[in-house]
Amino acid sequence: MKSPNNRPSDGAVVLAAGGSGGHIFPAIGLVEELKRRDPSRRTVYLCGTKDIESRILREAPGDGMHSIESSPYRGAASLTDGRFLGALWNGYRTALRLLRAERPSVVVGFGGYYSFPAVLAARTLGLPTVLHEQNVAPGRANRTLARWVDVVAVSDADSIRAFRGARRIVHTGNPIRGSIERDCRQEALRSFGFDPARKTLLVLGGSQGAESINTIFAQALRILDESTRARVQTLHLCGRMDPGESEALCRDLGVPAKAYSFFDRMDLAYAAADVALGRAGATFLSEIAEKEIPAILVPYPHGDGHQRWNAKVFAGRYGAEVVEQAELTPERAADLLGRALRGESEVRGRASGEGAQARRRLADLVLEVAAGYKGKQR
Repeated sequence: MKSPNNRPSDGAVVLAAGGSGGHIFPAIGLVEELKRRDPSRRTVYLCGTKDIESRILREAPGDGMHSIESSPYRGAASLTDGRFLGALWNGYRTALRLLRAERPSVVVGFGGYYSFPAVLAARTLGLPTVLHEQNVAPGRANRTLARWVDVVAVSDADSIRAFRGARRIVHTGNPIRGSIERDCRQEALRSFGFDPARKTLLVLGGSQGAESINTIFAQALRILDESTRARVQTLHLCGRMDPGESEALCRDLGVPAKAYSFFDRMDLAYAAADVALGRAGATFLSEIAEKEIPAILVPYPHGDGHQRWNAKVFAGRYGAEVVEQAELTPERAADLLGRALRGESEVRGRASGEGAQARRRLADLVLEVAAGYKGKQR
């Protein structure tokens, strides 16, 4: 990312996106489209304080990144929680200061609790606001903020009825990064040192680690029959698990493998993949739908349960095996992986091009809202 320019810009777009890649990557997709249309348009990210956020945004297109404080919103109980209120207040004051300096024409929130102070600050200053929701079942932050913003953009039409009280709702789809759409399988296989004759299993432990998936994958690999192991190679994005441990396990079983605790070239990961095993985050699902990768989905069992809804809708639309974490034994995982690697998993429908359309639709909407604000100022 280019170094921040300290001069305010009346045409700037500020994007509040933090907490995880699932909130940040759609913001990057939007910035790509905005920059494609007008490379001089200033775009600035407001994110949290996690290392994962700075690692993702360090190489992203845009003109600046600022960290703000916040805390997870747990509904009405949060309003009497001193820690939540203190973090929200600190984040709100920081966001006010940054927005006064930037003078943006629009602020776009991408869900998660880091959107909360940024959108509140934007409303205080009378700035136009857009919310983008990635999940089928919206999170608490977006459901609460929806009644205060100018427009809510949803990734799935099934989300519309969840936003009661919103002034305006537009179905844009979920914008994915343009790099994901690249057809680069041979480049990807070479970069990992993989054999084109073998099937590539992509295992995602999540940007912050999904220990249960990592553990079940390791156990399932031992159970897989030898003929299947002889035809597979693994790309393991293992989060907190030691990458060396994962590679050693695979090597001992005769399975070529590459493992990474953090990997920022998902274009290569998806291009190499024949089967994916992972959670059911909305952005991950949008990306594997774009690449038409058969998947075994293990929805995150905690929180608001939004991943269960994501997985249910995705499986009905495109086809996928969905297994609750409590039901995912090593034997079940080995059976599902074996069938998928043998080509017995069905991919229904086509999502190719939907991510690019979503980038354009969301950019159209953001610029429309920004233009309305600038028109009022004249």
